[in-house]
Amino acid sequence: MSRIASFWRRIAPRGSFRADVLTLMTGTALGQALLLAIAPLLTRLFSPAAFGAFGVYLSLAAIMSSVSTLRFDQALMLPAEEEEAASLLGAALLASTATALAVFVAVQFGQRRALTALRIEALGGWILVLPLSVLTYGVFQALNSWAVRHKEFTQSSAAQGTRALAIAAVQLGSGVLRSGPGGLVVGAAAGDAVGAALLAARARRHHGGLLRRSFRWRRIVATVRDYRDFPMFSTPQNLLNAVSQHLPLLLLAKFFGPAVAGFYVLAVRSVQTPMNLFLTSLRQAFFQKASELHNRGGDTWSLFRLTTLHLLAMAALPTLAVVLFGPSLFAFVLGGRWLTAGAYARWLVLWQGLMFANVPAVFFAQVLRKQKEVLLVDVVLLFARALAIVAGGLRRDPLLGVILYSLVGVAVNLFMIAWVGRLLWRGRRR
Repeated sequence: MSRIASFWRRIAPRGSFRADVLTLMTGTALGQALLLAIAPLLTRLFSPAAFGAFGVYLSLAAIMSSVSTLRFDQALMLPAEEEEAASLLGAALLASTATALAVFVAVQFGQRRALTALRIEALGGWILVLPLSVLTYGVFQALNSWAVRHKEFTQSSAAQGTRALAIAAVQLGSGVLRSGPGGLVVGAAAGDAVGAALLAARARRHHGGLLRRSFRWRRIVATVRDYRDFPMFSTPQNLLNAVSQHLPLLLLAKFFGPAVAGFYVLAVRSVQTPMNLFLTSLRQAFFQKASELHNRGGDTWSLFRLTTLHLLAMAALPTLAVVLFGPSLFAFVLGGRWLTAGAYARWLVLWQGLMFANVPAVFFAQVLRKQKEVLLVDVVLLFARALAIVAGGLRRDPLLGVILYSLVGVAVNLFMIAWVGRLLWRGRRR
């Protein structure tokens, strides 16, 4: 045991960036691994159409959640003063509540029209859970950012793991009871609620006095005014990015029905989940490290270059495996009726692999306060992705739409890496 501990200290010294990432990875990896492990069970308990309806629900929730915190959850990493960061947390929580109320009103008046337009009538009354999903996700993200700011990586990791456990338990139980897509929906909402509750209890216990002093209307308004570029530029950019990522599923459901959408959902989830074993933790620790390094005038270029190259190397072999053997792997692991999902995955993994390596570029663009430029890039990306799926829909060929969509993502991610890298290199030479 002493040798193992010694080896661990060498590869990840206490307090180092690698140690932070590995700590965050523990709970996240266990949670993501659990969700990955139950996938073969869920694919045999739920039909492609059920997964398609659930995927459309998640897409709607993700699009609406992308504006729920007005990106103040990211901004709270930046202030040097704790009171200022706490005020930003308050702003994020208020924004999440207001967004959930707006979604509640929209769902009350437009649920039937939305279900019919997206051909997911099977979801039925479960669409009413949508405001709760938006609220719990926004609160979870805000409180998780607060925990990471204070380097409470173990607590953040535990919350991520518990969240995944709740999702798995509810979805498996619902599948056994043959509840249809509603069981998948309730499982996802329950996971975010449990994770948010755990983080809220810890924040109140350890930072209650600070939060009570900072959660005052005038203080929050003054702080929001100083960080108004986040709701003005970063929030629309995040919304556009969410729409462009989830647009293909909505359009595939509209053009081809929920079964094709279900194949796409499983393809994306199966590719993303293994990557998220590492990426969820890296995003949290990297933004904290990048902000800290930038604030003290450190060598941000080296951090960007090394992290990007390591991520590219990590993604290379899995990407090649899915490109070569995707359909047969999906049919073997998930069941024969998911062969089409494997055909989609062999193209989507190209985009996902580069998005995996694009994390440093995305976060350094925020640290450098380039939200306006990134917003313009995402406007172009949204239109290009929409045209890609519409082209497949007009040709009645869903695979063509998926291929074009993925290639658009490849091009934009390469551009982002090159552009941000150039900015950091030029800043280093000054």
